[in-house]
Amino acid sequence: MHGMGQAGRRVALAALALALTLAGWGEAKEPQPTVGHAAPDFTAPDVHGRPVRLAEFHGKQAVLLNFWATWCVPCRLEMPTMERAYRDYKSRGLEILAVSIDVGHPLVVAVTVGNFMDELKLTFPALLDLQMEVARRYRVFGIPITFLIDREGIIRAREAGFQDWTSPDSRKKLEELLGQR
Repeated sequence: MHGMGQAGRRVALAALALALTLAGWGEAKEPQPTVGHAAPDFTAPDVHGRPVRLAEFHGKQAVLLNFWATWCVPCRLEMPTMERAYRDYKSRGLEILAVSIDVGHPLVVAVTVGNFMDELKLTFPALLDLQMEVARRYRVFGIPITFLIDREGIIRAREAGFQDWTSPDSRKKLEELLGQR
């Protein structure tokens, strides 16, 4: 990593951490999360250290669960479209949980993620997955990746890669997700 800038080192370290974490995927005790099955529950801190538990939303709100990182270019491009969808659908029962897989000292990551959210004027909750426990539970192999979870906690869709959450196809998926009872 000699000769790399600060940002390059962060990306390299994050990629290494993700690769090392993925090495333990085969040992997972839970079934792989799949469409039509219950979303694995988890608790993760937000950027202020407050714990957020997925199960708190069951029976009340549908959840767009997105895995991302501050160094991920497609994630940066996707986030503003998520914010527009959040503003359009929050009153109808949509919650967005953006799980950052950035690694490093917890306080530094919290500040980095918080600054990222502020810079892009994102208002949905950003959670920290410093040990990649949530990513492991969801078998995240690349980012961004999104799981659409209905109000009963069932995974209704899994979207890998950049998504424009303002496109007609994405809006249709969100409408269907919010219409399910």
